Amino acid sequence: MDVLLGKLLEWLYNQIREAIAEARFRTYYGPLFHRVLHGQYKFYDRLTGENKLHFLRLVRDHYEYFDFIPRKIKLTREMKTIISSAAAQLVLRLPPESLTFWTRIIIYPADYESKITGLRHQGEVNPGLRTIVFGWTGVTKGLHRDEDGLNLLLHEFAHALWLEHKLTSHRYSVLDPYWVSEFERLAHDEMQRLQADETHFFRRYAFGNMEEFFAVAVENFFERPVQLEAELPQFYQVLQQILRQTPPRG
Repeated sequence: MDVLLGKLLEWLYNQIREAIAEARFRTYYGPLFHRVLHGQYKFYDRLTGENKLHFLRLVRDHYEYFDFIPRKIKLTREMKTIISSAAAQLVLRLPPESLTFWTRIIIYPADYESKITGLRHQGEVNPGLRTIVFGWTGVTKGLHRDEDGLNLLLHEFAHALWLEHKLTSHRYSVLDPYWVSEFERLAHDEMQRLQADETHFFRRYAFGNMEEFFAVAVENFFERPVQLEAELPQFYQVLQQILRQTPPRG
């Protein structure tokens, strides 16, 4: 009897907690995020119906989950919303564990000197500290030029997703190993064949290593899906499988 009563109370507690969270989403988070994203974040504007609600809930999850740490900059709700939206964009159809390896996001006002490399960076990921870093100037450039295949938020979150897959596959699944292997096979061939091609669809930065290739490919998948599908259809199709989504097109 005591066991049954305990289970009933736990169920009631979870129901109440979920109802409170949903009410807070409907009355606070949902309207706040919509005001920030509408007209400024094209991925969100191109979603419809339930997809918009699902996206906003994911934004809420990342907004609440990450420990946002400003460095020499005033951190606003709008900035946290924009950053959380890029995370939600990548994991829109991925398992709920995706990006949970990372716990902190550090934001600088602009380019900064990396404590890892000693060089100037716009952004980076640090798996040792489970931290993702952004320079806000680079973030805003990516938002304002959303069809050039350059997006700092998507680039660094793609790095984070790739590293999480490699580091945690023994504990939980983020990306499908088969499709990751397919991407690596295609990318290896492409990097060998076209490394010196100045006219390649991907910018030259992509050819440094597999991680950079994936990050640049993800940027183009979301920012230039029509062109990517036309120029490199195999990569487009494999990224559809890896990320389990097709980017909405305006």
